[in-house]
Amino acid sequence: MKRGSMLVAVLVLIAFCFVGSPAILFAAEQPIEIKLTTIQMRQQQMGIGIERIAKYSQEKLKDRIRMRTYPAAQLYSGREELQAVMKGEIQMAYVLASILEPLDAALEVRSLPYLFPNIDAAYKVLEGPFGKRLFSPVEQKGVAMLGILWAGDVLVHNNKRPIRNPEDFKGLKMRSYGTMGAACLKALGANAIVSVPEEMYTAFQTGMIDGGANPISVFMVRKLYDVQKYVTHAGMLNVTLDYVIANRDWWNGLPADVRGGLSEVVQRVVMEQRAEIVVENKTLLDQIRAKGVSVYQLSPSELAGWKKALESVYREFAPMIGPELVKEAQQEVERLTKTKK
Repeated sequence: MKRGSMLVAVLVLIAFCFVGSPAILFAAEQPIEIKLTTIQMRQQQMGIGIERIAKYSQEKLKDRIRMRTYPAAQLYSGREELQAVMKGEIQMAYVLASILEPLDAALEVRSLPYLFPNIDAAYKVLEGPFGKRLFSPVEQKGVAMLGILWAGDVLVHNNKRPIRNPEDFKGLKMRSYGTMGAACLKALGANAIVSVPEEMYTAFQTGMIDGGANPISVFMVRKLYDVQKYVTHAGMLNVTLDYVIANRDWWNGLPADVRGGLSEVVQRVVMEQRAEIVVENKTLLDQIRAKGVSVYQLSPSELAGWKKALESVYREFAPMIGPELVKEAQQEVERLTKTKK
């Protein structure tokens, strides 16, 4: 073999050895690109949540991933966000629970008025066997459920008068979140309107809408205290939830270490924010009072009157949800919250 040919052969062999080296291959591997979105503003619960998920994920997985966050509906608004996840246009999202309900009418069961006596009962039911069956159709349609988080008790608020009894709702134009929330306001006597969160402040400010129902954290962060005079603490009128979701096929196709790391991070953030909202839920009413808003706490007899008026919601939605599923949910709540003797 000529000296020139031998030199070429040696160089080719050296190049092959380097290219075939696992270390070189790992270094050349591109990070997994992840878009994580929410419709909430950066300072709101879900906005804070996506930033934490991104921060913890990069710390844990280093250059295995590159996660970009998009709060405040920068990419998609409302149900567009869900469709984007299902199509794989974005990989992960932190969404309002009501966004998923068009996928399966049975999901409305979690919003039935005063179904859950407290948030711990809701977590136990929705994260247990009942919840796994409930969310199965969502998974089958391409959405991986990664985490569930409470957004706080419901405040009913308006600019006209204090609301204590169902009679006080009559004649009020009230904005709500989702179909079930609107049905509850209607059953209580209001003229119910469903609109996107971004339109609330202006609608209240201009008097186009008299009031609405919102999670306590939303009322505070969106500064609704500036445009609403009266608040009634309605407790678990509807359980207000947010979900961390992902495109199912993308999630299942991730390398095991990346999927495991992301799962750990999501659970860490969920548990952090669950603890925070419990504390906030106890202190935000005082902060709202300090803003000059009249805050009313329902008495046991007044709460009983609300529940009586809301029985019609169960009758209205049972055929859509499934009467047996409604009954099963009630029995599961009772079983999990029953005091042991």
